[in-house]
Amino acid sequence: MLVKTFGSAVFGIDATTITIEVDVTTGIKFLLVGLPDSAVKESQQRIESALRLNGYKWPKKKIIINMAPADIRKEGSAYDLPLAAAVLAASGQINHDKLSKYVLMGELSLDGTL
Repeated sequence: MLVKTFGSAVFGIDATTITIEVDVTTGIKFLLVGLPDSAVKESQQRIESALRLNGYKWPKKKIIINMAPADIRKEGSAYDLPLAAAVLAASGQINHDKLSKYVLMGELSLDGTL
């Protein structure tokens, strides 16, 4: 299932909406594309721990995440929350109907606190 959530990238005083698309499909792999920095790439470990410690499951499937627009560098750990919400929705663990109405930003600790 393909799910979209939204975050934001700040450049000076301007903010750009970042669309986060997650597709959970057959296979076993984790792909994160769209010019993420190392903190964003490391989000998989934080999100996986946060989900597990809060009763959710990291999908044992292929997870493809696209952060658009691809030409804007995504920096920092504040993308953890929209990535986690999109993974949960794409894997059918939460309802995705209202996710597109919000911009989500927040760093997840390993225990899931923001």
